[in-house]
Amino acid sequence: MRGLTRLLWVAVAWTAVVWVGRIRNVVGDDDLSGGAGAWRIVVAVVFLLLAALLATVALGRWHRRPLGSTRLVAIFCLWTIVFWVVRGGGLLFADHDAGFKVVHTVLAIASIGLAAALYRVDQRVASASGGGSDAPAPAGDR
Repeated sequence: MRGLTRLLWVAVAWTAVVWVGRIRNVVGDDDLSGGAGAWRIVVAVVFLLLAALLATVALGRWHRRPLGSTRLVAIFCLWTIVFWVVRGGGLLFADHDAGFKVVHTVLAIASIGLAAALYRVDQRVASASGGGSDAPAPAGDR
């Protein structure tokens, strides 16, 4: 359980660093048009909102359920993995310099690896505790 909590906090911190940095880069880029910049900020805000919700899981405040008993971790992990596979693949084949591709490949690999590890640990905790659903706990278990 302690390992899952640590991994949740690492995921929250990593997500904050990556996506706050992204917002800073978008805001500072005078070459981006309004729509292109807005789309990038929306994606970053979605990641940051999911990370904030993930922090509520780590703090034990997500519907008063223990770790491993909410689908929020799975949603966060799936969103992270799908985003980086799609976007990372697109960046590799786009017309960018090698440094840009290396940096974004490292970000993608680290994000995917962290999300996959978090998902596996969360599923193990859910299985061990008999949880794994968002169904309310029986009245006697509260």
